[in-house]
Amino acid sequence: MKYILFIFIVFAALLSPILFAQSVNLPLEHWGYSFLIRMEAKGLFDSYELRARPVPRAKIADIVEHIYAEAIKNPSLLSQSDWNLLEQLVGDFADELSARNRFPKDLQREKHLFKIAEKTGTLYGDLVGRQSIISNRGRQYDPDQLLSETTLGGQIRGQVGNTIGFFAEARNTMTRGEERDDESFNPDEGSPIVISGAGVFRDRATAYFVWDSSWLRLEGGKDEFDWGPGYHSGATLTRNAPPADNIRLSVRFKRFKFSFMHAWLRSGLGAKYLAAHRLDVHVLRGLYLGLSETVVYGNRDIELSYLNPLMLYHVAEHHLGDRDNNNMAFDVTFTRLANMTFVGEWFIDDMTTTQIGQNYYGNKFAWVFGAHWSDPVNLKNIDLKAEYSRISPYVYTHWDSLNIYTHYDKLLGHWLGPNADTFFIEIGWQTSRDFRIEVNAEHVRKGEGEANTITRPPESDKQDFLKGIVEKRNLVGFRLIDQIRRDMFVALSYTYRDTQNLGQQQGSASYDHLARFHFYFNW
Repeated sequence: MKYILFIFIVFAALLSPILFAQSVNLPLEHWGYSFLIRMEAKGLFDSYELRARPVPRAKIADIVEHIYAEAIKNPSLLSQSDWNLLEQLVGDFADELSARNRFPKDLQREKHLFKIAEKTGTLYGDLVGRQSIISNRGRQYDPDQLLSETTLGGQIRGQVGNTIGFFAEARNTMTRGEERDDESFNPDEGSPIVISGAGVFRDRATAYFVWDSSWLRLEGGKDEFDWGPGYHSGATLTRNAPPADNIRLSVRFKRFKFSFMHAWLRSGLGAKYLAAHRLDVHVLRGLYLGLSETVVYGNRDIELSYLNPLMLYHVAEHHLGDRDNNNMAFDVTFTRLANMTFVGEWFIDDMTTTQIGQNYYGNKFAWVFGAHWSDPVNLKNIDLKAEYSRISPYVYTHWDSLNIYTHYDKLLGHWLGPNADTFFIEIGWQTSRDFRIEVNAEHVRKGEGEANTITRPPESDKQDFLKGIVEKRNLVGFRLIDQIRRDMFVALSYTYRDTQNLGQQQGSASYDHLARFHFYFNW
């Protein structure tokens, strides 16, 4: 990794004379993403950017500028809450937008712990933190669980001249009330856990460099990833997995964007890698298509075929011995109907075309279908979201346990895992810039088998979706979010969960009450 990163930096330095200001990515947790999804449904911009996240700040700034221009021409397109949120987002990107004269000069800028601007570059520093109180009560929790999670960290971002952009963040979380007395550094058991006194400590860090031109972008380091159009989750690459060391490349043209990533995954079984590439096509106004391919492999040196961004991995895998976990996916986003967005994703783990429609276990598919309706029937500041996901048995599995579709103990794809489906619906009401109410419900069915257990039927070649004892979960809840001060939030949520056949045990039931209080900030 260090040699690849060195080559990346040298290459960027050699091309620096033709560069403009470098732009790091907008973290996935930023509230701006959900706002942009709403604006896209309202038809205020066209962009292929939102299907491969995180998105560079400069590209977000371009979208924000377009929304602002459209709203100025027709102010009735935005409610007062929308306008206030847009102005706050403009303030968050004031530095990227400062050279664009269409914006008022008195907009409140994003606050930072410090900002250092010199001829050689610019550096921003921020504190990030979260205090959470978590209460879990029910049959699954005996005794009842009451946890306190305290997270504190910091982040820096900036650029060195017009050569390199950089971002780094580190967070440490202390949990009290968790009954655990053993430390763990085995990736198959999750992220590292350290015990000190009554506290259980977990840390998280990202750090990367970027080099960016008008059409080519290079990134190297450790960062998040989230590919696909789903709201509640996706099937291909999702933020369910922790950040990973990786190198990335993207090429942008007017109508399409090509993305490539090679990542170093964590496993207790040995060296493990992910190669992925994706093509986003802006077919016509309001219609986007995505095609992606991934492969998980390991227990050997990096394969040049998988490091080649243009190589078709399905063919490369055959030439490398047909021993890796290769997958493909197709997705579509449609926003041409007023205030509505429709999305779909088809993930192909394995497919035998001669067995299509025969319930063959080797046809391992996952589907995600969703819709987002902004201001339904002219109800201002309301968002209605619905999404259905179905993951066939044996999706994400592999005969070689190293090549299971995981990073640490988390799936790279849908959090449900194989042999499951879920229907999710949410109604959100943005009463003002600072206050939001969300009410949601979800029905989950989970059959036997996980990605690291059963890889094929024991006695036949047929897959039976949700055959046998099925765990069924019905969840209903709400969340209240208040921005008490710019970039400082409090949130309260409650979920009632009714589980039948808990753990695929016939007749086992649990009725749970899950309450959360969060205070979090970025300053």
